[in-house]
Amino acid sequence: MITRAATDKAILFLDCWRMLARQPALEPEPEYKFYSARKWRFDWAFVSKKIAIEVEGNAWNVSGGGRHNQDADLEKYNQAALLGWRVLRFSPGMLAREPMQCVELVESVLKNA
Repeated sequence: MITRAATDKAILFLDCWRMLARQPALEPEPEYKFYSARKWRFDWAFVSKKIAIEVEGNAWNVSGGGRHNQDADLEKYNQAALLGWRVLRFSPGMLAREPMQCVELVESVLKNA
């Protein structure tokens, strides 16, 4: 089980990937800017395959400004889909509890891209 703190949520995916991936040499690009008009970035991106990884912190649930932040995330994901991106979303808890399942899902999508 991975035990990195949730504050390192984006790094948590990379840790899982490096430890468990069958193709660890294929490494995602961090903070990939996919839409310059809005300065939107993905936490991680396998750019040549147009596969993005987002590690959700769910900060919008506790920030008091929840709806705006959630709507902005949904707008971002919809625009990514229009541009042909596949976005896989994980929570820090998913990565901590089930790292192998998360990595296997990413590998499966990469294989079929």
